[in-house]
Amino acid sequence: MTSRRARGRTLLLVVGVLIVAGCSRSPEAQKARYLERGDKYAAREQYREAILEYRNVLRLEPANARATKQLGLLHNQLGEFAQAFRFLLKAQELTPDDSEVRLKLGGIYLLGGKRDEAREEATSVLTKEPNNLDALALLADTSITPEQVDATIRRIEEALPTVGDRAKPHLALGTLYLRKQDQVRGERAFQEAVAREPKSVEAHSLLGSLYLVKRDSAQAEREFKTAADLVPIGSPARLKLADFYLSAQRPDEAKRILAEMTQKAPDFLPAWRRLAQIELQERKYDESLKTLQALLKKNPSDLEGQFLQGRVHLAKSDANEAIQDFRKVLKLEPRYAPAHYQLALALLQAGNIQQAKAELKEATSIAPNFAEAVLTLSQLNLQTGAVQPAIEDLERFVARQPQSFSANMLLGSAYLAKGEPAKATETYRRLVVLAPKDPRGPYLVGVGLRAQGKPAEAKNEFEAALALAPAFLEPMLQLVAMASAEKQPDAAIARLTKQIALVPKSGGLQWLLGTVYLGRREPDRAEAAFLKAIELEPTLIDAYVKLAEIYGTSQRYDQALTKLNEALKVNPQNVPAQMTLGLVYQGKGDIQKAQQAFEKVLTLNPRFAPAANNLAMLYSEHGGNQEKALELAQRAKETAPDDPHISDTLGWILYKRGVYQRAADLLKESAAKLPDQPVIQYHLGLASLKAGDKEGARKALTAAINSPASFAGKDEARKALAEIQ
Repeated sequence: MTSRRARGRTLLLVVGVLIVAGCSRSPEAQKARYLERGDKYAAREQYREAILEYRNVLRLEPANARATKQLGLLHNQLGEFAQAFRFLLKAQELTPDDSEVRLKLGGIYLLGGKRDEAREEATSVLTKEPNNLDALALLADTSITPEQVDATIRRIEEALPTVGDRAKPHLALGTLYLRKQDQVRGERAFQEAVAREPKSVEAHSLLGSLYLVKRDSAQAEREFKTAADLVPIGSPARLKLADFYLSAQRPDEAKRILAEMTQKAPDFLPAWRRLAQIELQERKYDESLKTLQALLKKNPSDLEGQFLQGRVHLAKSDANEAIQDFRKVLKLEPRYAPAHYQLALALLQAGNIQQAKAELKEATSIAPNFAEAVLTLSQLNLQTGAVQPAIEDLERFVARQPQSFSANMLLGSAYLAKGEPAKATETYRRLVVLAPKDPRGPYLVGVGLRAQGKPAEAKNEFEAALALAPAFLEPMLQLVAMASAEKQPDAAIARLTKQIALVPKSGGLQWLLGTVYLGRREPDRAEAAFLKAIELEPTLIDAYVKLAEIYGTSQRYDQALTKLNEALKVNPQNVPAQMTLGLVYQGKGDIQKAQQAFEKVLTLNPRFAPAANNLAMLYSEHGGNQEKALELAQRAKETAPDDPHISDTLGWILYKRGVYQRAADLLKESAAKLPDQPVIQYHLGLASLKAGDKEGARKALTAAINSPASFAGKDEARKALAEIQ
């Protein structure tokens, strides 16, 4: 009997344990446990751990309002605004009356430049809570027009008696007074805020920013330090202190603070980002990538970190890596206009113009006032002959932003490209009004007048530009070109010499003097001027290149190579210098080094047609990869379809492959543009003969043989002509 009772109690105990275990594994119990753990982590400022717990809640209940809100608030606290925005937007949908959600959402709108949306959130909260300080502060931040500023000041002053010793309304008032250009009342309001809440981080930070505007660095540093000392190491206030040191040209102190933040508060990702940004600005690309790898290890979905990594790869000319980075960013946030813009730059670096245009169009459709994207797209359209789309985009942009100097300048260039110089001149005259002391205004007006056939007026504008900036090269170039066009070469030299006397230390003017002498076929004087230009401005790459051309023409190859290597030491990625290096090696007969130089050009600019053409020819003629030769020649033809040298190269490669008719067509095109080139006539003769055009072959081969110039294949041309006759 006793044994049976014991077994019964055991059975009941097991059943009870199973019931308890079942309850603990129920979705509701799991949810409660995740929420409790998330709240504990958040209270201890262990935000990453808290985020994981709240995400677990959403796996069980995707519409859980509390977890959604907490995720939005925590991502916002960590400075991960794209992710915060997504969760806060969902939280607002779930709990429309939650003031905290609305105000955090408004803050992100404000950061993203969406002032109207931010103001709408503030107004919505104030409708129900007229004295909500955070809402009043957001309303102040979104008040721009004089009417808005005055109305918000009155509203806050009316609320002051009800808020007690709080700093926030005084901070909002200070911000508004500064917007009215009233620094005295602004400073007084910030000081009042500090007096009411001596431990207000925001009050000390804003007072520091005001002192920075007043150029009182000592006071600014004191306030920023006070704010930083009031908060944990991983906080925006300490980041602001680092930013102050950066603005004060004290980068070592900024980096010291950021290094401490990343070590002692490794989950505060904005510090990692700022450190990577500094390393990028200092061109320490590998260090920047190392910092970003540490950041992305902590949060692989960090949009800003991924975006910054793309910028570093772009700066390193790692176009393919940059493209992957920016595409990852757009996967996280498809409507992030800066990522579309940077992706376009990476695609351009990779030589993909059409895809770059598509990304720029997407960027401008998302953000029509995104100046860099609008201007870059317009420049690309102009470069590729799409003049009318460029004009339409720029006219719309200028209508929205009439004060944009760059947009007006590019619009004038677009009108010139369309053959409307009067419109261009009218547009350029706006530049003079926008910036009366900027020499580019009168210079471009001169360009427009010259295009209209008004040389006297154009000269006056060029002289006006030089009066504003005596070392400004472009108007001097125009004056020299006009003198040369008027058959007055001595007048060009005289005017240039006069300007050099005004600006004796201008390397650019010496470079222009050398260019004029080169045009006059006076290489010795040109050489002296280019050497002087380099002495004055060692970074003038084109002066080195021009000297190399002089030396190469006179077969002083070693001197040419010396100058080009000096140029590439100044800028290893300069395409003209690298291209000329290949030409010099080719002239010297060092085919292997010429190939290496042209290959280097194509790593710098994959669609640089002259390098692709020359490399194709070297591969074809000197036992290189024949498939690669054809690919390069076709790429060059696609990029520069009207270049007769490229038509010759591609035609000759096709001839050697037995594609005779296509070869003959290309070579006819080339010979029509370069009738005095015997090698091209020779190529055309052989291709025409194989294509069955004996008369065309006879004519071309005769022209090749009758040329006084010697060329490889002249004997073969004679033999082929003899066989025809």
